[in-house]
Amino acid sequence: ILKHPPLHTYTSLTMAPTGDEAALQQYLDKDLPKMMEEYDKLWEIPDDDDDPYKSKYAARKILEGALKTLKDKLEEAPTEGEVAWRGQEAYARFLLYLGKNYYYCEEVPTAEQFFNRALKRYLASPERLHPQCFISTQDCFNQLGMLWCQRQGHSQGMNYLRRAQIMFEKRPDSIRSDKVQNQRAADNYTLTMFYLAQAYAALNKPGLSARFCAETMSQQLDTNVSKDRSKEVKEKDPFDCKDWVRNCLSLSDFFVNEAMFWTAEYLLHSANVMCERSKEICGIEPTNLEELKAECARDTGNYYSTRLKFLKTCAQYPGHGEVVWRGERKPPPAEKEKSEGSKLSFRCAADSAKGKHEAVPDDIETEIAWDDIFPEVVHLEDEEADDNKLAEETIDKVSEDSEMEGDGGKKRAVGWLEYALNEKVRLPVHFSCLHHYVERRIKRANQGFILERPRPIAKDLVIEEIGEDGNPLPPPPPPPSCAGLSFEAAREIFKLANHYQLKALEYYVLDGFVTDHVRILQEISQMYRTILWWELDHKRAGAIMKRRTRMLSPLLDVLNPKVYIAFWRQLSFEVAEVMQQHYELRAHGKLPEAHAPIEAEEEADVHQPKVAAQLNDIAQKSLKYFTTFIESYHERGVIPAKIDDDNARVYLTARLNRARLRTKMVGLPKDTVIELHKEALNEYEWIVDYGARNPDIITHPEIHFGKELELCMEMAAMLPTKLSRLAASRR
Repeated sequence: ILKHPPLHTYTSLTMAPTGDEAALQQYLDKDLPKMMEEYDKLWEIPDDDDDPYKSKYAARKILEGALKTLKDKLEEAPTEGEVAWRGQEAYARFLLYLGKNYYYCEEVPTAEQFFNRALKRYLASPERLHPQCFISTQDCFNQLGMLWCQRQGHSQGMNYLRRAQIMFEKRPDSIRSDKVQNQRAADNYTLTMFYLAQAYAALNKPGLSARFCAETMSQQLDTNVSKDRSKEVKEKDPFDCKDWVRNCLSLSDFFVNEAMFWTAEYLLHSANVMCERSKEICGIEPTNLEELKAECARDTGNYYSTRLKFLKTCAQYPGHGEVVWRGERKPPPAEKEKSEGSKLSFRCAADSAKGKHEAVPDDIETEIAWDDIFPEVVHLEDEEADDNKLAEETIDKVSEDSEMEGDGGKKRAVGWLEYALNEKVRLPVHFSCLHHYVERRIKRANQGFILERPRPIAKDLVIEEIGEDGNPLPPPPPPPSCAGLSFEAAREIFKLANHYQLKALEYYVLDGFVTDHVRILQEISQMYRTILWWELDHKRAGAIMKRRTRMLSPLLDVLNPKVYIAFWRQLSFEVAEVMQQHYELRAHGKLPEAHAPIEAEEEADVHQPKVAAQLNDIAQKSLKYFTTFIESYHERGVIPAKIDDDNARVYLTARLNRARLRTKMVGLPKDTVIELHKEALNEYEWIVDYGARNPDIITHPEIHFGKELELCMEMAAMLPTKLSRLAASRR
């Protein structure tokens, strides 16, 4: 609203106008610019909360007076010629300004009327491809699209926003060749992309929303690093480098969930590059740069940790890893009947006799000439189909330019990423000024992974398998290019994740960043748990378990359970569980995450005092941490009658594991063994009683404790007999 372009940007007539035409020209050249200066001064005045729009109402009167005078002079002056056209354009532009004024003052129905009147005049103008008209038309479409989206009428808003998109992508050469005007059009287009992203998010189309978010960020970056941007403009509208980086980090999460890991990695490394080269690229350095770098390192570490889990999923479900990761199969594209498309009606709810504002002029009768730049009908589903293709990672053999040029010379923020020699993927995200640095970083980071990842087999070398009907079976789909199925490939991703997590820990120390510090250590522990799936060596598996407990258990000594109760419970349960797995590994040679059958090692000789002492020590520590977890739910030492549904399963599981561990102690005196078995029996009986009092633990989808409850019933029935035998053997 504040940034009005100059009103005298047109070439003068070859012959001096006379009479009414001269009066109109003088009004356009001298009077209107003075009024706009006065308007802008009023607009910049801050108003009190008691009368928040006082200066805006005063500014509105200037616009309304100018509009009335301009209308009178247009009626008196000739209807043909450049001066007449300039007057008509100024009239439409003042309608647009008044619409913005009413919208700012929360008089939305009246604002919509002004926007529609301005839009119709611009579309009906024979000079609508003139830069000033073209850019103002963009503005009208954006304003109406935003207005309808804020009314929750996103489908109606899409009709305007898609038209703004089409007209920019097919803008004439007269605008493309003019740096100033092309930049103004690009600024408007950035807003179009931003509004489209919001609209698609509200329509529950996250893929398209993410794609337009990425394109908005690309346009925003290109605009702000442009050398054509004046110092004055940069001071008035500075580029928020920190906000841009954090948007990259947030957007990467969506692509990770969609198994589009190269796109997520591109965004994360773009954020890292921006932190390192912000001064060089943008000319400014964000405040608290060290904190921003730490955020990037933490999120990049989390990304590689999540990618490691994706590798495990792909190895567990060959050919279907991406489907399992997303959680559901993508439905086949539905066959839709060709719709009639969307047209512009220029009608408003406030156009009725009661709703019509006296300041809104009547609509014009001039017919609009529709064409490719300004189509009469827009098929939104066709535009969505095109953008859906660009919202995916693909390896299609299309244009190998850094950016894809579509029909009509459309320039989209989509580019090729070469992540390894002769291996490329087309991403839905592209930042032209960062691409070289980002591509180089991704190549360097994934070099070890690419060497260990098996190359895809050529089609002519694939051995066909024959089905029962004698026909060849289709070959299994290869794993995604970002995934490798071997331990060696997983280890390379683990190294990357560990590098960035440790780098983040240098900033997020426990004293001052408790939450971040604990979460990073928990994520590192989960990385070790994931890599354990490939591990077949018992000694290395044991070392991994010891590493996890040494990493997490000290936190329980320094965290206040009253302040950090959630962390307290998470850590105590995880440490207890790892200790229990370590016991099973040492006593019975069981690997908790092993994915392939292995030769069972001989069970430890529990009768050897040293072995028995080591096993009992592990079991006692596991018991200790399970007890810590369980007692965190006992307020003032009182066991609650019911545990909330969100925590019931994990609480009951901890009590079940504690009972099991008490019966697994070896080499202890008979009296101690009997006492431990009695405690275990009491634990089982308590769980059975809890199930009787709360039968929903069997049927509740979040608890689903039926099988475990049956086991507790069996143990509660068997342990008395075992206790009798133990008591008899003591005599």
